[in-house]
Amino acid sequence: MVIGGGLLGLEAANALRQFGLQTHVVEMMPRLMAQQIDEAGGALLARMIADLGIAVHVGTGTESIESVKHSDGSVWARVRLSDGEVIDAGVVIFAAGIRPRDELARAAGLAIGDRGGVLTDLSCRTSDPDIYAVGEVAAIDGRCYGLVGPGYTSAEVVADRLLDGSAEFPEADLSTKLKLLGVDVASFGDAMGATENCLEVVINDAVKRTYAKLVLSDDATTLLGGVLVGDASSYGVLRPMVGAELPGDPLALIAPADLGPALAL
Repeated sequence: MVIGGGLLGLEAANALRQFGLQTHVVEMMPRLMAQQIDEAGGALLARMIADLGIAVHVGTGTESIESVKHSDGSVWARVRLSDGEVIDAGVVIFAAGIRPRDELARAAGLAIGDRGGVLTDLSCRTSDPDIYAVGEVAAIDGRCYGLVGPGYTSAEVVADRLLDGSAEFPEADLSTKLKLLGVDVASFGDAMGATENCLEVVINDAVKRTYAKLVLSDDATTLLGGVLVGDASSYGVLRPMVGAELPGDPLALIAPADLGPALAL
């Protein structure tokens, strides 16, 4: 059993599956990969993963875990979920996110972010002007990213500052493209459509088992972000276009090639 349905949790589930183990994934959020993909994309991903033999439990958490001995003498972990389901597991892996180890900063009296982490400004400077924080422990402008890319960027900013530079932490690129258990998944830009008055163009093909969504500006001329599940082949074209004016009909960017003539009508 894997507790956590994010990137690391699904990778762990795949490893257990490759060992030939019956695998369960438990995710408290209402969908898998809740930080990267939207509800419809998460639903398709869950169906495709379930078809591989992995049991997916979303919208529920762990209520308790206790050790039990079976009649053959083997010892198992009995996991009781918050929806009442009880599952006995030989292995339980926790992949439920990260928590910044900010104990030293707290003891030193440094400011801490609302959700933990050493609070810094965009120069990665803490509340003590002589101390900087980088990596996953830093709450840069109040946000902990928990990803290696922003961690490297924060280190570059501090290195520049130590050399009397004026670098600041830029808006982090949280784009994702990967293959999870054989399923292509990608998200980029404002994938969740958080921009005010934004528009969405969606193709959800239940037959081909593909989902594609583009998030556009309110005048439908600028690409803001998107989500791709099942077929991420257009990611390489779409990702560099974020923030740029679209060359034409946005639907043509995600429409399958065999639908091209029909869309033209």
